[in-house]
Amino acid sequence: MSEAMSMGRESSELAGTVRLRVRRAARVDLDRVAGALGGSDAPWLGERAPDASPGVRRFYCDLELQVSPARWAIFRKSAIVGLGQPRPDHEGWVIPIEWRAATMAPLFPVFAGHLRLRADRIELVGQYAPPGGAVGYVLDRTLLGVAARGTGRWLLGRVAAALR
Repeated sequence: MSEAMSMGRESSELAGTVRLRVRRAARVDLDRVAGALGGSDAPWLGERAPDASPGVRRFYCDLELQVSPARWAIFRKSAIVGLGQPRPDHEGWVIPIEWRAATMAPLFPVFAGHLRLRADRIELVGQYAPPGGAVGYVLDRTLLGVAARGTGRWLLGRVAAALR
């Protein structure tokens, strides 16, 4: 699997949200997606949490952000991650995904989007609301956006590992 990744971020038309798009090159066996990512449990992600809405499976997860190249400093944050059911599209699979902090929620972003799985890549696309309103939005342009993209890359690594 190639470690080549590309990332992009742009302002959203929705006030106070930021569009997040993180992509990872990968060899994805599309025949395995429904079984690996659509089951009631996801041990690759975390322990099952109570579901909040029909069709969304929720999991307790420690999201990770590597803050040093040598992996000696990793920031972890307890979160609740929701996964919808995988659905096929014309190029592969799409899985709705969302997450929010499990504790101190007002201090952390809320994300909603989709995982897109293709034969040659995995992509995370969606929007998040930086904490702190207008101040958080300004901070996102310098620091918080780096954290959002890093967390997205970590998640794509977990998905890629689950499909191996």
